[in-house]
Amino acid sequence: MRRSRPGKGESETSVNLNRVCDLRIPNTVLDPTLDFLRAAGQGGYEGFVVWGGRLLDDTTLAFTSCYVPKQTAHKTASGLLVTVDGEALFNMNRAFYNQGEVAAGQVHSHPTDAYHSETDDHFPLVTLAGALSLVIPDFATHGREAIDRWAWYRLVGEGVWAPAAVTGTRIHLESQGG
Repeated sequence: MRRSRPGKGESETSVNLNRVCDLRIPNTVLDPTLDFLRAAGQGGYEGFVVWGGRLLDDTTLAFTSCYVPKQTAHKTASGLLVTVDGEALFNMNRAFYNQGEVAAGQVHSHPTDAYHSETDDHFPLVTLAGALSLVIPDFATHGREAIDRWAWYRLVGEGVWAPAAVTGTRIHLESQGG
């Protein structure tokens, strides 16, 4: 995902999620995310969703909303790609700021296996230290039933994403029924 980096003084640069080890994800965030990724995948495209969140305490972040930035999906000779322009990023960050949230997670789909590609590593939409990046395989076709194939990462340095399990992250998903 190619994007412009946020400028100095933007709210996301003043927050650090490195101490956060518990991430709470409610159905009100996950379900619309999966719906969007599935819809994009039906056309053979990757999709991208950003999650806003709020710190509950020093070690717990609750994701509280999902945002689908204006994006352009591409099919190239090298594969699939999603681009988000600077204005769309500004609008996204403003929406989170106005809700008292930070852009703390990003989710996108892959056509087959879930992993962080080199492009994913170096061109994220969310650049907050400690942010979450979730990659869902098969264009999210199988939804939660394929959760054991989802790839969860945390941003541990500029362009460096580590598997969430290695960072001691605990993911708390709301049960499917509520």
